[in-house]
Amino acid sequence: MPVTVANFLKYVDSGRYNSSFIHRSTTYNPQTIQIVQGGGFFFPTNDSISYIAADPPIILERSGSNLRGTLAMARTSDPNSATSQWFFNSADNTQLDSAYAVFGRVTSAQGLAVLDAFASVPVYNVSAQLGAVFSELPLIQPANNLIVIFSIERLTARITSFSKGTEGFQLNWATTPLSTPVNLERCTDLVGGVWEVISTGNTTGNFIDSSTPARRAFYRVVIP
Repeated sequence: MPVTVANFLKYVDSGRYNSSFIHRSTTYNPQTIQIVQGGGFFFPTNDSISYIAADPPIILERSGSNLRGTLAMARTSDPNSATSQWFFNSADNTQLDSAYAVFGRVTSAQGLAVLDAFASVPVYNVSAQLGAVFSELPLIQPANNLIVIFSIERLTARITSFSKGTEGFQLNWATTPLSTPVNLERCTDLVGGVWEVISTGNTTGNFIDSSTPARRAFYRVVIP
């Protein structure tokens, strides 16, 4: 999904999602799609709401299925109208397949628990006070609190050096932010081989693989 991902990362890297909030949830009605939607509005000051500045719309890249835990771009009735807004599928919404661009997914059980917490927040129609777009606004009670997204950031990991010593293969890597937990994986054949996890949740930045197979090995660092 190169166009969709590049578009999303532009908003992330520019900080335009900072201090934004979930402005729509349809989870109160089991007869409709089950989504929580954000990426449209933020707080320029403590007492005001503003649209996130939108770049030109992107083309629709048809992709995978809108299953529970996936992330897709929101749009208008025009298929090629997605800009900054996105939604999480809090349940399987396969009726949206081929019509919305799925470009990501929740990667952990902890993340799904957070999504479920979003989906459980009561929804209110405050269109009379704030406008029609806020007819399905989730508000955390009893204080009428919004689901605020303080920031979204890109996580990266790359191998910085690799060497063979008496104890095995030495791998060193760097992450952004520093000390991001990563998994290390190894395979012996890039074409048809199976990647084997050899270390999980590693934050040290280095690892010695003392059980390397006799033949050549390939490694990758993965943010789970």
